[in-house]
Parts: sequence; structure tokens; C-alpha cells
Amino acid sequence: MVPLPPLKRRLLGALLLSERRTIAVERLMLAVWGDTHARKEALKTHVSELRLLVPGRIPPAGPDGYRLRLLPGDTVDVDTFHDLVATGERLAEAGEHRAAVASLREALNLWGADPLADVPTGDPRLRQRRQALLRQRQDAMVLMFGTRLALGHHREIIADLRGELEDSPDAEALHVLLVNALYRSGQRVPALQHADAAAGILLEENGDPGERLRRLRARIAADGAGPAVTAGAGGAGTALPAVPAQLPPDVLDFTGRSHEVERLTELLTPAPDATGVPIVGISGLPGIGKSALAIHVAHRLRPRFPDGQLFVHLAGRSGRSANVGETLAELLATLGVPAQDLPPSTVGRAGLLRSVLAGRRVLIVVDDAAGVSQASHFLPGTAGCAVVITGRALLNGAGIRSFPLQPLRGEESLTLLGEIVGADRVRREPEATRTVLEACGGLPLALRIAGSRLSSQPHWPVELLASRLQDRLKGLADGDLAVEASIAESYEALPAPARHAFRVLALAGPGDWPMWLTGMLLGAEQADDALAALTSHSLLSPAGADDLGHPRYRQHDLVRDFAEARLAEHVDEWDTTMNRLLLGWLLLADRASAAIPGEPFFPPPARLHWDLHVPVQAQKLIDADPGGWLARECAQLLAVIRVACEENRYRQGYGIALRLASHLYRAGRDRDAEDMWRIVMRTAAAAGDRRLAAEARHRMAALITRGPGGPARALPMLDTCVAVFAELVDRNRWARSLALRAFCAYRLHRDSGGAGVERAARDAEEALELARLTGEGHTELVCLRTLGLVASASGRHTEAIGRCEAALARGRAITETSGDAACEVFAAVALATVLVAAGEAGRALTVCETALDAARGTGHVPAQAALAERAGDALSALGRTREAARRYREAVALCGTDGADPHRARYDGKLSRATTGDGGSPA
Repeated sequence: MVPLPPLKRRLLGALLLSERRTIAVERLMLAVWGDTHARKEALKTHVSELRLLVPGRIPPAGPDGYRLRLLPGDTVDVDTFHDLVATGERLAEAGEHRAAVASLREALNLWGADPLADVPTGDPRLRQRRQALLRQRQDAMVLMFGTRLALGHHREIIADLRGELEDSPDAEALHVLLVNALYRSGQRVPALQHADAAAGILLEENGDPGERLRRLRARIAADGAGPAVTAGAGGAGTALPAVPAQLPPDVLDFTGRSHEVERLTELLTPAPDATGVPIVGISGLPGIGKSALAIHVAHRLRPRFPDGQLFVHLAGRSGRSANVGETLAELLATLGVPAQDLPPSTVGRAGLLRSVLAGRRVLIVVDDAAGVSQASHFLPGTAGCAVVITGRALLNGAGIRSFPLQPLRGEESLTLLGEIVGADRVRREPEATRTVLEACGGLPLALRIAGSRLSSQPHWPVELLASRLQDRLKGLADGDLAVEASIAESYEALPAPARHAFRVLALAGPGDWPMWLTGMLLGAEQADDALAALTSHSLLSPAGADDLGHPRYRQHDLVRDFAEARLAEHVDEWDTTMNRLLLGWLLLADRASAAIPGEPFFPPPARLHWDLHVPVQAQKLIDADPGGWLARECAQLLAVIRVACEENRYRQGYGIALRLASHLYRAGRDRDAEDMWRIVMRTAAAAGDRRLAAEARHRMAALITRGPGGPARALPMLDTCVAVFAELVDRNRWARSLALRAFCAYRLHRDSGGAGVERAARDAEEALELARLTGEGHTELVCLRTLGLVASASGRHTEAIGRCEAALARGRAITETSGDAACEVFAAVALATVLVAAGEAGRALTVCETALDAARGTGHVPAQAALAERAGDALSALGRTREAARRYREAVALCGTDGADPHRARYDGKLSRATTGDGGSPA
């Protein structure tokens, strides 16, 4: 076979269709392109190229045009087709039906899937020749189907006849054959229905409903009983009943899922030339609406399966699973098979079902299957049918399209609740409705229960139900419907190791979490089996992969609530898992925080050097990119800190918070950091741990200080911290609290001077004395920096510069020791500030430029913004406002990521003044 491009196939087809006679140039152009406009040269080119592909077969053009010449040994499919059809006709007349079918099938196979697709139709004579050939093909097709009908293949040819009629709806002979095949298969009612429908088609297409079809319909209508149909080998014949329609009613208020419905409809619609059975397996967690979706789609597909719809409910998720053999018996009885003809074995009954369904177009819904092996007994064996299976377990297998179902989207959930209780009712209370929707988590079952409770109490405000959903599982129950009971069925069906893993993974927390966390909570040897079991039972969902390609998972909130309740029933299991969880995250956070710059105003936490419960995969990820790892897992770490405090294990939560704080600072996530320390502070205070509560309060004050009005809000908190640490004689924390209190007083009174600044100076001097007693460099740096700023506010510029230079020297010493330049950068910001105030703008600019390189190296975004601002101040003081504006713009661009950078308004104000030529002012 020589592969040809489309135009050359059309050219060759035209030459072949002319039956080796010469065809005029104009006719060839019309055949190939549909017109003759300026095509002669193109035709010459294509003929020349075609000669190279079929050498010796296209003579030079004569005065009348071109022709095709066959060489000895060449054959043409049309000639072979005619010979085979003639042989088939002779064999059929002689009663040798099997041989006739073989010859006719061989003839028809020559046509391919799309008969004469490349034969051109632009020329009228070629078009007539093409139509004549297609009629000959159809005649051969009719002869073959008629011969097969004589052999008793009435069931087997039904699907093929339907496929041919889709292409040739006006072929009366094919309609007659299909009606005969349906009738002889025991489908009397479908035969009559098709005869009526075909008569209408023929009348519309041909102006005549067809005499042969009318006579056949009259004979079938006169036969009230219908023909006998063999149910099985050796079985008695019986007439099949009317078309089965077993689908449960569609849900009246079915909502959303438009994409899923369209996709399933597409997957379950058999292709005309398909030889297999479309099978789709819908899986998903309990209450997600698998059955409702399957039934809804099945009702939409009913017109495409005129021979009936069967519904099989297997209850496969629990010990009350249906008996497959008995279910098959009931199904076969529905299809007209007498009890005495039923094979004794399940395998035999499944085989009989396939025989009965052969040649028919039936849609089968297998609901709530335990797995593919259970559902496989109900699968047809021949094309024309389709099957949709639902089950909680992931439905994978040869020929099965897996279709995992996800929760409803937000708008779909709102629409469904509105359909149940009334759109006006939910619209009146948007906040309470949002709370109810969040509690339901997109599960249709939960939404229907919530809607049912509201519908049964029409006088209830939505807020009343919302308040009762704090315990979601308890609140989402109404009579026999309960989300908890639905989840419990799946849980109880798990083997013991999977149940243990299900309970333990509840502590992985909300949102998605990394695959390696499973190993940390369960042990590496159990992790893979646990993930496979829970994912296959839809109690755990894949959540994609992180930016390094490592898998992540999540549990639905309601499923996690159930798992937590079960875990609480196993006290030892709870304690063991909680220890592994907190210790594992603590060690991982320590490993990551040790590799990134710390907070400039706090000493780094003591390093930990164990690897108990720490997954190797997580260690590798941290070592490859510690900052990226902290960014990816930040939400998980914050959640773990909250869990630790809720469990009164606040010391472990505090340890994790210490190691997360530097990342939050670098990322500008002050709001998250403040919430984190507030949880730790309240829990420690409730436990009577004054030292740890005061430390968390101090950290909160440091964050609050940076915000609008922060110094005034932070001062009372710092008064408490100073008092507690003084009483406990904790000199380091006492010094840091005094230094921060001094900074707050400086911020409040720097413009007015007076007693406030003096108080700041006294606190800073006392802090410096305490810091030098302990020899703790970070605390000494903070004190020196504060003293410098206080002196600057009082106009003592030489002292201010000296203090800040000492702070910078201390910062450089810390950098040399630890490799962390954060403290050095922190001190440089203060030095640049006092230099600008002292009128040494050029020197301040040099300090900023040098420190900016170090700040970029550390990744400290807030420090970069502060230095850009100070550089802008220096440039404004030097009269270089255009350059100053560029620096302020840089500071604005570096604002924090949590949406409320406390310095943004100041940066914007300075940028505005610089761009209008007014210059900036120092901080």
C-alpha cells in the first residue's frame, strides 16, 4: 500500500472511478478541487508526482485528458468486490449460508470504515458512479444480513443493523431486517416500535413509508404472543417481556455537575463502529452523590438504549452486600428467563445474561458495588450496551473508565440548598448560609440533611441551624439520614490495619499534606499500604503534587471529624500518634529554620540533633530548599501548633513556633505570626506557666509594635513582661523586654521629647547593663540599637551614631560566628536612620547600599524594604528626588504578603511626595 496525501488520493480515486477510460482535464480539476479556476498547472504537478508513486500506470496526457492503465498483476478492489458478491449470491441460493456469509463479509471488508471517503464528487458523472457503487455495497450488506438471519443470528445482527441505519436511514431493506431481527429475538414491542418509527423516516425521506415494512408490521401485530426464544442451552423457549425500565426516579432537584454529566454522557454513548462495551466506574467518598449522578445520566441516555435499562443495587459497602447469584437470577427473570432454565452457578448465570443481552441496546446501572470483581458479573459481552458502576472503592480495571467524583463547588452547593429550602430563605441570611455550606463541605448528602432540617422547621432562621453545626457530624443527621452513619459503613468495611491508619491520619490536619507525613505518623513500613487502602476506598483523596512533584493528600473535613472521634476512643493510639506528630514536626522545623536567616531581634533557638520519626524524604526536601519547604508546609505547621495548644502540649507548640517565627518574619506574614503567639500565650497562661506566657506576650508585642498605633498597644503588654521576667530573674528576656519597651516609648515620644524619651533612655540603659551581664549578643545589639534611636530623638546625634555603630559591629560579629547576616542588616537600618537625622545623608546612603546586598542574600524582605526606604530618605535629603522615588517604589513593591503591611502607608506617602518634587522625610 502506497501512502498518499489527500489531494493525490482524490486524483487517483477519480482516475480509478472512470474505469480506465480517459477523463477530461476540466473534469479532473472539478473532481479534485471542485472548480477549474487556474488549476491546470497544479494538476500537471500532481499528476507528475502521482506517476512517481504508481510508476508506469499513468500514460502521458492525450488531447482528451488523462487515464489510468493497469499493469499485469494489478487488481482493483471494486473488481474483487464484485467477484466475491457474485460468489456469495450463488452460495446463498444453494443454501450454503455460512460460506455465503464468509464471502460477503470478505467483500464488505474491502470498503473500510468510511466507504469511498476519498472518491471525489465534484464531477457529476463521477458522483453518479460513486452512488452506484454505494448502492451495490448496500445490496451486498442486505444480502449478508438476510443470510445471517436465515442462520438464526437474529440477536447478533441487531447492533450492526442499527449502526448501518445511522448512515443510511432511508434504506427500507435494512429497516425490514432490523424489525425481523428484533421480532425473532423475542422483542415484539421494540420491533413494532421500530417499524412505526422507520415508516415515519421513510415517508419523510422517500415520500413512501415502504410497502414491505408495512406488510411485516401487520404480520407482527397480528401475532399477539410473539416467537419463541431460546433462553439457554437446552432450555425451554419463552417470550421476552416488554422493554425493561428499572431506573429509579431521577432526583427532581438535581443540581450542578454539568461538566460531569456531559462527560459521562459522552463516555457512555457507544460509537457506531465500537466492538466493546462502554463501562464507567463512578467512585467517591460517602454521601458525595455517586448514585444520584449515575441515575440522572442514565435517564438522559434512555433514548439511546431503546431495548431497556436495568438497575442492580449491590449494597457492596457493608456486610449486607447483595448475593450476586440471587441478583443475577432476579435480573434474568426480568428479562424473561424461566426459573427452570437458570444455571445453578453464578458464573453460568453471568454467561446467560451476556447471551440474553447480545445484540440488544441496554443500559445497565450497577449501584454501590464493593469493587470491579463484584460488578463484573453484570457486564454485557457485545457492543450496543453500556454500563455505569458506582462504588466507594476506586473502580479500575480493563476497559473501565475510572471517574472519581469530587465535592460540589461553592455555587452548586448554594444552589442545591436553595432548591431545597427556598432561594429567598438562604439569600436573607448570607453569613449563616455560608456557615452551613462550609459545614457540609460540598457533600450532597450533608446538604440534603441540612436542607431537610430547615424545611421541616420553616420558622427556624438559618442561623439557628448554623449554630448547631459546631459539631458537624451530630448536626448533620435527620431521621434515617446521617452523614456519620454513611461514613461509618465505609470505615467498618476496612481491614483492621487500614482502620488504624484512617484514625491516625486524622491528625494530619485540614487542607492537604505531604505523602511523607504518612510515614511520620505510621512508620515507613505501613505508609504505602495505608495510602493505597484509604485512597481506593475514597476515604482519602489525592491532592495533586507540590512544585517539586511530590504527592499530597487530603481528608474531607467531615471524614476527618469522624476519624478524630474514632481516634479519641483509642487513648493509647491518640497519645502515641500525637507524640509522633509533634516531635516529628518540631525536628523538621528545627532542621529547616537552622538553614535560613533568623529573626534579627531574637537569638536563635537551641538546635536539636535527633532524627526520631523524621522521614528521610522530608529531610531531603528540606536540605534541597529549606525556605521553600517552610513556605509549602507553613499552613501545616501553624495547624500543628494550634493542635498542640488545644491538647495542652503548648511547650511543644511553643518549640515549633520558635522555629517557624523567622520564616513568618522573612515572608512578612505578621498577622499569622501574631495569631500563632496569641494561641501559645493564652494556653500557657491558662496552664499557669508565667515564663512561657510572658515570652509569647513579648513576641506578640514585637509584632504589634510595627503596626499603626502599635507602640501604645504594646506598652502595657511589655510592662507585664518586664515584671514577670524581673521576678523570675530571667536576665536575657528581662533585657529584651526593657529594650522593646524603650523602643515603644521612643516611637511614641520621638517628636515631642520630654519624659517619654527619658523613660526610653532609662529602660535602654538598664537593658544594656543586663545584656552585658549575660553576654548574649543578640540582646546587646537590640539594646544598643534602641539607645541609638533614643539618643537621635533627643538630638544627641554623635552619641546616636556611636551607639548604632556599636550595634552594627555586634551584628557583624554575630554574622561571622553564625553566618546569619540578619542582625547586621537590622543594625544597619538603625544606623542609616540616625545618620540621615544627623545630616550625614551621603554616609547613610553608603550604609544602605552595602546592607542591601546583605539583606538580599538573607532573603529578608522586610529588611530590604526598610533599607530601600532609608536609601530614599538619604537621596531625598541630597536633593536626588527622582532616585529617591525609585527607592520608595522598591519599598512599596516589597511589602508583606499577608495583605496588611504596617509600613505600606508610610512608603506610599514618601513615594507620593518624591514624585511631586516635595522630597521625603526621614523616619
